[in-house]
Amino acid sequence: MRKVLKGLMVIAAVLLTACGKEEAEEIMRITGGQEYIYAPQEGTKAQTAPYTVIMGEADGGQTVSDVTWEILTSASGVSVSADGVVIIDDTYVAGDINGTDIVIQATVNGSDEAAKETAAATLHVREAERAASFDILLPDSIQAGTAAEISLANWVNQYGEPMEAPHSEVEWAFSHEKLSVEEGQLQVRMKVGQEAFAAVCATVDGVSAEKRFIVTREENYEPSPEMLEKLALAEIIILREVDFTRVREVDTESYAYVRESLAGLETLAVDVSGMVNAGSHTQYQVAVRHGDGSVTIEDRKADADGIIRLALQDADAVEVSPVLRFCLGDCEPAEGQGAVQVAVTDQYTGQEAYGFYGQVANVAGGVSMRGTANSFVVALPDGFYSIKITKPMSGTGRSTVKINDASQGTNVGNQGTGGRTGVLPYTYLMEDVLIEGGTARISLDEKDYTLAAVEVRRTPQIVERRVHIYLGGDSTVSNYYPIEETEPQPGRFQTGWGQVFGQYVTEANVVTNLAGGGTYAKSWYEMAFPGVIQNAQPGDYFLIQAGINDRSYSNQEEMVEYLSRMIDQCREKDVIVILVTTMQSPKFWKDKDGNEVGEHGVPAGSGLAPFMDSIRQLAAEKEVFLVDTGKLTGEWYSQVGRTYVAQNYHIYNSETNVEEDTLHLSYHGALKIAELVATALAQMQTEGAADGRGNTLDGLSFHEMREYQFVCQDGAGEEISVKVTGVPAVYRRYGE
Repeated sequence: MRKVLKGLMVIAAVLLTACGKEEAEEIMRITGGQEYIYAPQEGTKAQTAPYTVIMGEADGGQTVSDVTWEILTSASGVSVSADGVVIIDDTYVAGDINGTDIVIQATVNGSDEAAKETAAATLHVREAERAASFDILLPDSIQAGTAAEISLANWVNQYGEPMEAPHSEVEWAFSHEKLSVEEGQLQVRMKVGQEAFAAVCATVDGVSAEKRFIVTREENYEPSPEMLEKLALAEIIILREVDFTRVREVDTESYAYVRESLAGLETLAVDVSGMVNAGSHTQYQVAVRHGDGSVTIEDRKADADGIIRLALQDADAVEVSPVLRFCLGDCEPAEGQGAVQVAVTDQYTGQEAYGFYGQVANVAGGVSMRGTANSFVVALPDGFYSIKITKPMSGTGRSTVKINDASQGTNVGNQGTGGRTGVLPYTYLMEDVLIEGGTARISLDEKDYTLAAVEVRRTPQIVERRVHIYLGGDSTVSNYYPIEETEPQPGRFQTGWGQVFGQYVTEANVVTNLAGGGTYAKSWYEMAFPGVIQNAQPGDYFLIQAGINDRSYSNQEEMVEYLSRMIDQCREKDVIVILVTTMQSPKFWKDKDGNEVGEHGVPAGSGLAPFMDSIRQLAAEKEVFLVDTGKLTGEWYSQVGRTYVAQNYHIYNSETNVEEDTLHLSYHGALKIAELVATALAQMQTEGAADGRGNTLDGLSFHEMREYQFVCQDGAGEEISVKVTGVPAVYRRYGE
């Protein structure tokens, strides 16, 4: 029932005189009630405030309670109660907008029927109240990816008077498919450049109101004259960036099935039909932990009913999770792999399971996401994931891959020198990336911004996380692409020793090489170190080589300052630091004073020597582990000679007999440096070495050291054999 307007107490009173008397002795009047009332809506009733009778002087008198009330006019659907309340039901017809009048009579009861006094009042009944107009209220700004309140206000009825909001349902209409209103919240999912027009219309009981507005990302936006002319009276809404610091709650059960109680079970049926990306071709990673602690992991597809049926043999835990594959933009998805095609128009605004954020364009075989402000976003429950990216055939430049604004891959796609060839497209695997906040934002920086595909796998939580080894440094440590399937000839294919370091550790460790060409301590700290701090866990290891580019672009003091920062921040997370001095090279085949040392002399690095000394001194002051590669390579190189080093460990063209690059490493040179580093660490581990915090190297798992004969030539060209003890390499391509 509609509420009546209160406070209107004007009553039409009729003064009557007693029958047979020449003048009135008392005044009878009706008060209370109300001047008018709205006819009720269908299915409801309307009623007035109570009317009362007063007997006495005009400015006083007493209330008469013994009164009989009646309706004098002939009106169906109107009645009056014993206490003077007029009731109108929905059968009453009020007529047109001018309404009708109802006369109410009050009779004072008494024994003398002839002397009974009466009074009357008129109640005006208007037609049922309805909205004639209202306003749509919009916010001044909207945070992209969230919602902002939208409301209807300033209601006016058909009589031009304010009214309360009706309870009728609101019908919404929009100018753009990316607009919607959900539970009183305006959702704006539009992909906005400089400015965009939008309109929303609300209809209530057949009455409509429209609000036009402009959506823009610019804080100090001023509409263009053309837009103002087109959108007269339009409001401006600032569309702010998605707040990725706001934690998004993601339903874990849609992304993983975990069961660690399998006692007595021989088979298990896992229903995956409710998981994300569920489809006939979706593949699922099935991890089974056995009683002996071993784990088997395989990809499976569900049957037609969405069930994966497992035969359990000596299993004590099972985890099933979808393999999320996305084929981006112009990329062609592989048949039967369950990849989801994501168009550049599939924009992420905070609610979707995946989509692009920012400005993205199609390129041949994928998309271009220029700069870290643009990204591909996947909603994920917090935890560890392996994320593999694939660059399109056209994407041959190097990239820095960032996950949630921190580097997890550097130098990706850089071919280097030395005739490196291979099969495109390039791929890069980031293992056990820590996702926090409910989303993984994948972006690219540096020179190439193209991306073709993304694959996301949950790291099974039933498996103990492996110890990670993070590598930092310059181009002599970096990865180069594409990764070769066969071992190249000596002197060919620029390769960083960090690229092959994983061949010297067992599968108990994961190597993440974040070294980047051209970096020095400060620049690497700013570019890549946040990825270590974001991802590393207590007990992980961080190896950092510095010196080469610090000599050209920085100085010893600044190098020590930023190495110290890295040490301190790693220690805050209980990450174990290992400093590494720069290797010797034929380019600096001199002693500390810059003097030639000859074919089999011991090189000390010439101008690099002071930087090596600074790193040695810092390791001693901070009491961190040190691998003195400068010393180790100097001693080894003196045995095999400068010529051998230049022609085998660096970039050398045997057809033209040209030393093409005497600073950067060939594939074989990278293997030798990685072997020296691994062997030094394995020896310290065996000796029980500890740093100033009591940390050991026991978390590193190397292949068992062996003794072998190394054959080379001496200065006279005679073949010699050198006995070597070291950690052997177990060949596998990086990223396998």
